[in-house]
Parts: sequence; C-alpha cells; structure tokens
Amino acid sequence: MHRILFLIFTLFVSAVFAADASFSASIPQFQGQDAKFQRTSTVQEPINIEGAIDSNYVVGPGDYFEILLPKGMDVVQVSPEGNVSVAGCGIVNVDSLTLSQAKAAIMKLLLTKYEERFVQVQIVKMKKIHASVLGAVISPGFRSIDAQTRLSTMIGYVAGFQPLADKKNMKLIRGKDTLNIDFTLYERDGVDSINVLLENNDVVFVPYATSDQTISITTLRGAETVSHVKGRTFGEYLDNLKTMAVGDNRWAKVTTPDGKVETYEISKARDIVFEPKTKIELWNKDPLVYVGGAVAAVGRALYNPDFHAIDYIGASGVTIITGSWKRVSVIRDGNSFSIDPYHDEIQPGDYIEIPRSIYESVKDVTLFLASLLSVLSTVIIISNQFSK
Repeated sequence: MHRILFLIFTLFVSAVFAADASFSASIPQFQGQDAKFQRTSTVQEPINIEGAIDSNYVVGPGDYFEILLPKGMDVVQVSPEGNVSVAGCGIVNVDSLTLSQAKAAIMKLLLTKYEERFVQVQIVKMKKIHASVLGAVISPGFRSIDAQTRLSTMIGYVAGFQPLADKKNMKLIRGKDTLNIDFTLYERDGVDSINVLLENNDVVFVPYATSDQTISITTLRGAETVSHVKGRTFGEYLDNLKTMAVGDNRWAKVTTPDGKVETYEISKARDIVFEPKTKIELWNKDPLVYVGGAVAAVGRALYNPDFHAIDYIGASGVTIITGSWKRVSVIRDGNSFSIDPYHDEIQPGDYIEIPRSIYESVKDVTLFLASLLSVLSTVIIISNQFSK
C-alpha cells in the first residue's frame, strides 16, 4: 500500500514540474541586462535584403539589424521606442538616425564589451511604410511597402498604368510639397533621378491624358485609346497594348491629325513616330483596290502604297479609245469625287471608276440614233403598205 502511495506521489510531482517547465518555455525570454528596457527580440529566421541601401536611409521602428558577436549572430528589431537591445551590452536608441549613424551607435555599444575585430553590424530588413497611388492605374489604392521602394516598383504593385495614363504630368504629394514627375524620362531615357524613393504617407497621382494627347488604335477585335508619348514608335505602342492583342494584323491605315491617310505594312513601319490625335486602323487581310468602268478587266487589285490610280487603271487594260484619262473618279466612304490619276493618293478600299471616252460616248449615241431611225423607217414603210 505504501509503495502504491509513493508511486502516485512521484507521478504527481513529475507532472507538476513538467507543467511548470512548459509554462516557463512559453514566456518570452528577453535579452540584455535589464528586461524592463527590452522591447526587441532575437529573430531566428534568416532575413535578406536585395540590393544596396543608401547610407542616408533613416532608421526607425520595424528595421532589423544583424549583429555578429564572438558567441554567434543575433538579429534584433528596432523597438517602437526606437531602441536596439544587445545581450550583455545594454540598449541604444537609433530612431531617426541615418543608417550610417545607427550602425555607428550600435558599434559604440558593442565596443563597451567586445573588441572591434570580433563584431559587425548590418541592416538585414527594412521597416514597412505606407503609400498610395491614385488615378490612371490598373489597381489604385493604399499599399504597405518596404522602405526605400522606388516609384517604378510601386507602379508595379498597382498593376501598371491605364492606357490613357498621362505619365508626363504625374505628381508626388509629400506632406505640404508636390513634386511634378515626367515618368516618360525614366521609361524612355532611363533618367534614374525620376525614379524617386518613396517615403511614408506619400501619394502618387497619375492623371488621365486629355483627348488631344492620345492615339487611337482599332482592330477587328476592338479599339483602344492610349496616351501619346513623345518619341514613342509605332512598334512600342503595339507592344504596350493591354486590352487587345495585335495578333496577325499585317497592315495599318494611319490617319494623321490633318486628315492625311497613309497605309503601311506593319513589319516595315514599327519605327515610325506619330503625332497626338493620330488614328490607326489595323488589318489582318491584304487591302484591295477596286477598278471599274471602261477597262478590259473589271475587278480588284492588291493595294500597293506606291501606286497611283494610273497604275491600277493600266493594270486593268484601259485604252485611250475606250476610256477617258481626264475624268477618272474615286468612290470612297460613299462619296464620289474626281482625282488626278497621276498624282492623287489612292487608299485601300477605293473604287476607281474610268468613264467611257467622248469618242465611245458619241459612237454609242450615233448607234442609238441610227437604230431608232431604222425602227421609225420600218414603221413608216409598213404603215404605207397597209394604207394602200
């Protein structure tokens, strides 16, 4: 009986000690000499920063430092009060110091206990800041980002620009200051000073382009109006279309702001630079020109940007006897007008009409009158026969 009671007592004591150990393990363990000053803790997971950090970066709560000590390596976080705690050395406040100043302050604390050759300090993770992007972007709104995030990276976080974004007149609102940004200088020319580092509570505003600063592009699958960018080529516009695919389109009909129409083969026109208010129509089929009237072969011909009406007429077999060179007309968009067959421009879809020559017209009238007189003579002869 005594043995059974002793065994139960032993099991009870063991259980109490195990529970106490488990409870103690769940209590956060602070580093340093005095727990009441500690608000940072060692971070066990590896943390890495991609890219270099400006030495003028301002340190604050949420930043992480990696500290190399003779006993090993610790990663500590800057507390909400701006303090960094190092076990066995104490604490140091680094809030609002530049990165170089903060590292120097931490090193000064470490040197109170260790030799300089055995210690090292570096930042391994930066604090989060908050910024917003409004206006002509795909997914505008508020974002929590790493400190030292650049403007181009922030634009990526909001899924990029809308087609009508006016990148030349962007604004960065920082407190009471407003900075005007021409983002095309960074995109086109790589001007790094345009790609600024964002700060906490920055607001980026991307306006929409006005109608006189746009280019419209139309295909059989849809239409898109994009912001005009000075110096941007036709090929770059096509590569940046977001809402529709260029697909297998081979030709482009371009209407300039002054109404002039040109047709290009896309593969040969990618380096052309257009003015604002240009309209572009893309085709996936070969454009045709239609020829009719006093020609030997009425029909259609493949459009050639270097051809004039005279070339299409000649290919259709007209002659100076049957057709008139001086009165050639074109039917375009339902309207008919006379043209100079040697110089005036022909557009895809035009219907070129060659009227009959005066000789042919007079001959037709003469034949008609002769036929009419023949019929009348026959009628008179028959009438006279019956009258007898």
